[in-house]
Amino acid sequence: MTDSDKGALLPQGRESVMFKTLRQMIDLAGVGLFETTVDGQYRFVNLSLAKMLGYESAIQLMTGNRTSGSYYADPKDRIRFMRQIEKHGEVRGFLSAAKRVDGSVIWITENATALQDAKGEVTGYVGSISDVTELVETQARLIETEADYRRIFERVSEGIYRSSLDGKQLRANPALQRLNGYDSEEETLKKVHDIASEWYVDPNRREEFKRLLDENDSVENFESEIYRHKTRERIWITENAYVVRDEGGNPLFYEGTVQEITARKEHEKLLKAAKESAEDANRAKSRFLANMSHELRTPLNSIIGFSELIQMQPHGPIGSPKYSEYLGDVQKSALMLLQLIDDILDIAKLDAGKMQIQHELLNVDDLVQDAITILAPKARSGGLTLQKDVPGDIPDLLGDSRRICQVLVNLLSNSVKYTDPGGTVTVAARLDRPWLSLIVEDTGVGIPKEDLARVFIPFEQSSYAIGKAKDGTGLGLPLARELVEQHGGQITLESTVDVGTTVTVRLPMLPPPEDPAP
Repeated sequence: MTDSDKGALLPQGRESVMFKTLRQMIDLAGVGLFETTVDGQYRFVNLSLAKMLGYESAIQLMTGNRTSGSYYADPKDRIRFMRQIEKHGEVRGFLSAAKRVDGSVIWITENATALQDAKGEVTGYVGSISDVTELVETQARLIETEADYRRIFERVSEGIYRSSLDGKQLRANPALQRLNGYDSEEETLKKVHDIASEWYVDPNRREEFKRLLDENDSVENFESEIYRHKTRERIWITENAYVVRDEGGNPLFYEGTVQEITARKEHEKLLKAAKESAEDANRAKSRFLANMSHELRTPLNSIIGFSELIQMQPHGPIGSPKYSEYLGDVQKSALMLLQLIDDILDIAKLDAGKMQIQHELLNVDDLVQDAITILAPKARSGGLTLQKDVPGDIPDLLGDSRRICQVLVNLLSNSVKYTDPGGTVTVAARLDRPWLSLIVEDTGVGIPKEDLARVFIPFEQSSYAIGKAKDGTGLGLPLARELVEQHGGQITLESTVDVGTTVTVRLPMLPPPEDPAP
């Protein structure tokens, strides 16, 4: 500090130790101190006030043609300040915005008192100034945050509440007011006295809700049926809440959100009714198919048996060879119809979850051979070659021999059906632990790429294949896939039109045997 600064702070003349100490204390004060004339000219300022307004020293502030009124960002604040001090002789906590020398703005509070002479005339003013910028900005942020929370509280679609431990509502946002059937928070809080008895259809749900809160401090997605308080209409809600505790851990109240889910509950109710209706219909279908099977199998077996017997001509010739041809057609049609009935029944059993899968050790070579033996006559009559490719080291498979053989027969039947004379159908087995693959490959008409998914839908067939064969129900592949999946396996299909089709059945293998102990 220069000598001229010292002159600005204290009277001219010889300074005592006391004056030096006092000057240091004034400069180190955390607030700005000043004395001015009646018209605002500075008589004295401390260093803290100079620094606060952006000056390096007190003398700079006093000699900068500044008056105490020139630092107000809004000149109206100077007028308000002077009116108060002239009226009351003092000012306490006067808040205003002040401009620093660099143009920046800070917030200050002022305390000031009028100085009077012996005659009672005002000769000037003394006071203090504090920089409260941080406090004002913090308060502004708090106000903004509170306004944000207020907007959320008032506009959110979920009900927001605070309730006492004994069930009285303490706060309710507009959404919760509407849910209760009221128009204001005051009306809601006035009307709802006991949530347990007045809100919940089953008061025990309230007790369960409180128990969960006490044990876990929070509850999520707690569903209850309640009354819309004003109208007593029954509605469904889902509730999230938590316990608010004091510093000692004692519960003070509950806060949470409520959302009405009546529409969802009604939808769930309709879905449940539809599911039960579908299950009833499915059971009726299964009973019908079982009865139909019995009623159709009996005459069909008679037709098949008698047609075979007549073809054997045990009682003499039947006449024209044409009759034998007709009998063959009758027998073939009856066998096809019987197979269709069996497939439909199997599909129905699988749909109803009543298909029983037996698990036993199966020799893969024998399985493949059995399927080939069944289809061999049909393959020969169609001029096809049936091949088997099962390596000797293929291990046994755990599964249902009848059902796995049925899968192979269905796949082979399709291949034989859609392969032209001179073509080849191959059944192979490959080990790819933990899977065993059964592969049926043919050189048939193939399936267009857009039909690959379609052929696994019951009663659906490839439009391209339909033009190449006259018979077929569209049940072979869907039934095969269901049976494979019942074994925990997978079935895939690859095909190229006019080149052929490959169907791969992957079945889970037995775990490899453990090595014997040395």
